[in-house]
Amino acid sequence: MTRLRKGKARRATAALVLAMAFLGPVSAQAFSPFDDEDDRPRLLEPPPSLPESINGIVRPGSGERARTIDTLSGVFRALQACWQPPAGSGFSGQEITLRIAFRRNGEVLGQPRITYYRAGSNPDQREPFTRSVREAFVRCTPLPFTEKLGAAVAGRLFTFRFSDTRPM
Repeated sequence: MTRLRKGKARRATAALVLAMAFLGPVSAQAFSPFDDEDDRPRLLEPPPSLPESINGIVRPGSGERARTIDTLSGVFRALQACWQPPAGSGFSGQEITLRIAFRRNGEVLGQPRITYYRAGSNPDQREPFTRSVREAFVRCTPLPFTEKLGAAVAGRLFTFRFSDTRPM
């Protein structure tokens, strides 16, 4: 009879241990002090997206045109080498921000879109300044992307901010 009781006690203990093993994590999640009812909808929201475009500043400068471009910073350096702000204007304080996309072979995809313009000290300098930015793209494109960079940036938006920061 004692043998029978020991067997029942072992089975009951085993059943209790198994029940605790399965119910322990479930009960801990349901009564967690860090679980707030207001946080549950937030957990179901999608994560924040990556930036929609690749951003950079192009300032007046001299430089050699790149034979091949294999980095994102190389794209901005290549345009900086091609951009020649209007002669004789000195520091104008003008800025143009435009969005543009490239094809895999470095050609411009679609139409560049000016998203911001900050006027400088002289309103007559606007047309020469915007023309100089357009001419930079005409001179530089198609950009000499490597095959890998071209595949990575094809169709992605770039935001270029052309800023005239030359000393007077």
